[in-house]
Amino acid sequence: MNRQLRWTIQGFALPALLMLHGCGSQPLPELNPDAFVASSESQTWSPSSSATQALQPGDGMSLPLAGIEAMAFAPEGTQSLISLVDFSLSNRPETRAAWERARVAAAQLGMVRAQWYPTFGIDADLSFQRIIFPASGSAFFIEQGMIDPSLNLNYLLLDFGRRKADDDRVRAMLWAANLQYDRILQQTIHDVQVGYFQLDAAIAMKKAAERNLDLALTVVDMIEDRMAMGLATMPELLLARQDLAQARFDLEATVAGISVARSDLLFACGLPATMPIEISPITDEQLPDSFNARVEEVINQALSRRPDLAASVAKVRAADAAVARAEAEFMPQVSAYASLGGVFTRFQTEIAESRNPAVNQTYPWTNASTDTWAVGLGGSWMIFEGFQRENAVRAARASRREAEEQLRGLRLAVISETWDAFFSVQAASRQYEFGIALLDSSQEAYDAIEAAYIQGLATITELVEAEKDLQAARSTLVNTRADLLVASSDLTYAAGTDHGQWMGSDANGPVAAGP
Repeated sequence: MNRQLRWTIQGFALPALLMLHGCGSQPLPELNPDAFVASSESQTWSPSSSATQALQPGDGMSLPLAGIEAMAFAPEGTQSLISLVDFSLSNRPETRAAWERARVAAAQLGMVRAQWYPTFGIDADLSFQRIIFPASGSAFFIEQGMIDPSLNLNYLLLDFGRRKADDDRVRAMLWAANLQYDRILQQTIHDVQVGYFQLDAAIAMKKAAERNLDLALTVVDMIEDRMAMGLATMPELLLARQDLAQARFDLEATVAGISVARSDLLFACGLPATMPIEISPITDEQLPDSFNARVEEVINQALSRRPDLAASVAKVRAADAAVARAEAEFMPQVSAYASLGGVFTRFQTEIAESRNPAVNQTYPWTNASTDTWAVGLGGSWMIFEGFQRENAVRAARASRREAEEQLRGLRLAVISETWDAFFSVQAASRQYEFGIALLDSSQEAYDAIEAAYIQGLATITELVEAEKDLQAARSTLVNTRADLLVASSDLTYAAGTDHGQWMGSDANGPVAAGP
């Protein structure tokens, strides 16, 4: 009966290498990959510290974070925009998932870095066997137990660019993952801003509808008083009551708008729609200031600062490294190896004579040992493998061309998005100014017609029409104000502006970002 037990322990880091690398100032991705990504899911990643200076050769990349810190969300009381942004950066699933993807990429860099290290491990075989050598009328038995441990060291000396190409590719992918994480943070801020602005507009629309209802009630009361004095007719009162009913209908319609806007804001913050929340209203002082930048300047800023565009560039670099890796497969590999061990044996022999058992003899157990060691060089070179490597190079080059086209397409998209957002801000700013002027003129017109109606110089039709114009002007101002805030946030997002740069802030925090 044969029994064999085999175990292998590999992956011991060499103390000398660890001490050697420990003398440097930069952390090792194979030992601490989390040092190469954002320190938390609520902070931006930026190439600014020594942790990532070696992320790509010669680029001086680095990474830690200076950004907004997460805070606990308290549903009691009113919430400012900055508090909701702070909370969403650490709580929204999209930001947390993007941060974890960056951590995965950092760990993959640590895995690839293992190729630069030698491997050091222990191999051992433990076996027991019984061997029978039959002969004519007799048999020779051997029972033997054996163990042969050995220490093995292997190091890849030459691979003609394989390890470097793998290292460059994964570093570029980590660079791209960190930049994509930054873009997700910008998207989170943008979504929370838009949700906040829309909820504020819905609340303002309800207040405007309440003022319109008060105005309609005032008109009805005025006509009823005039009817009591014989100065108004029933058709005039019915017309005023019709406008009153419309004002009540419009007020109820705003309630649903608030519910939908509140749900959208909670979703943008990573909260369930059932969570109660109240926001601080946006004041006129918090509106974005006008700016005199030219559209070409904003587009150039977007091309230089958009994290997703920089991530696309990093993907092209990763594709370059993949091409180099595929081409390196045509070259040989040379490794050095060394081992030190021994063979330790304990055996017993027995001679059995079937025709004369009296001569059977068993020898005592005997121990034997032998030292073993070896050093040498090994190499391998694949000559032909059915054109697999040629096709791998073709695929890598095609992937690189695909990455280049994706970069070109994203660049065009960035220009288009920034162009549209820029002129949307310009149009929204002018519309808001016109909305203020429209409300002022509508209020003046209504006041004049109301006074004329009281004097009997205007009809009820003219008064009701002036009332409707004033109500419409209020709604228009609320909508154009919200459009200006949303357009400003869209431009900030399109231009890739850092979320720490805001326009228009007060004690409640920033409201809108500018390019």
